[in-house]
Amino acid sequence: MLAASLSFVPLAFSQDSNDAGKGWHGHRGERLANLSPDERAKMMAAHQKAMQDPAVQAAHAKMRQAHKEFRDVMHSALLKADPSLQPVIDKMKAGAKDEQGDD
Repeated sequence: MLAASLSFVPLAFSQDSNDAGKGWHGHRGERLANLSPDERAKMMAAHQKAMQDPAVQAAHAKMRQAHKEFRDVMHSALLKADPSLQPVIDKMKAGAKDEQGDD
């Protein structure tokens, strides 16, 4: 369970930077902004090692699939509630693809 939770561990690479929340997983990096640079480096190294664990990789893949299924169901429900939202949903999907990069 600890290893799986590490896939959610965000890092803020610099406390003084305006991009402090843009480390791992976007704005969630702010959660660790109060760590020292050494603590953040240790956490990043441990995270990278944990992500190599096959159990963590499998759990991460399951989480990503569940999240995708949730988004698909939610988008369908949103469109059922208000069909005029299609362009908004398309815009959000395009923005998400831009943010993913090599993810």
